[in-house]
Amino acid sequence: MLSVFFMNLTRYDTARKALADAHQVDEVKSIRDKAEAMAAYARQAKDTDLVQWATEIKVRAERKCGELLRESAKNGERATRGRPRKSDTVSHLDDIGINRKQSERWQKLADMPEEHFETAVATAKEHAGKVTTAHMLRVADELRKNAAMREELNEAERSGRARQQVEQTAHLIHMAEENSIDPHTVKYAKKD
Repeated sequence: MLSVFFMNLTRYDTARKALADAHQVDEVKSIRDKAEAMAAYARQAKDTDLVQWATEIKVRAERKCGELLRESAKNGERATRGRPRKSDTVSHLDDIGINRKQSERWQKLADMPEEHFETAVATAKEHAGKVTTAHMLRVADELRKNAAMREELNEAERSGRARQQVEQTAHLIHMAEENSIDPHTVKYAKKD
């Protein structure tokens, strides 16, 4: 049993190193696809440790793909929305086996601040036993909403709104962050 643990740990470390060394979207996508296959195998084998590690590698690879996709579009190496260019040097999502929805989702993962991403990974592993893209995107959406609420709070303080409204908004943000609740849902549910 211990040898299986170390074998899985070695695979995990090897995958993390390969991911760190990869600098092309197709390389990272290949790592992501292998991690997805390994997670499927691990689920069939009922190997919960390997499921955690494989799903974590998959999501980390998706995040890195998102970073590389954004960078390649910014540098003009990849076509973006609109009519396809007739250049041989510009790649398209189809050329690298990624659809538009994957690109959007992975770039949202790339938008997450590193600290929040790491916290979300640890929380997902602890509570769900695996790291899923859907969970990570929910966390990213909550972070965006909480940032909007913070901005609303700052605007309220700047514009001189009633102190009570400022305190209520601050309280809702605090509740949402502590309980992983959508602050907008709480805000409207509490209105009298």
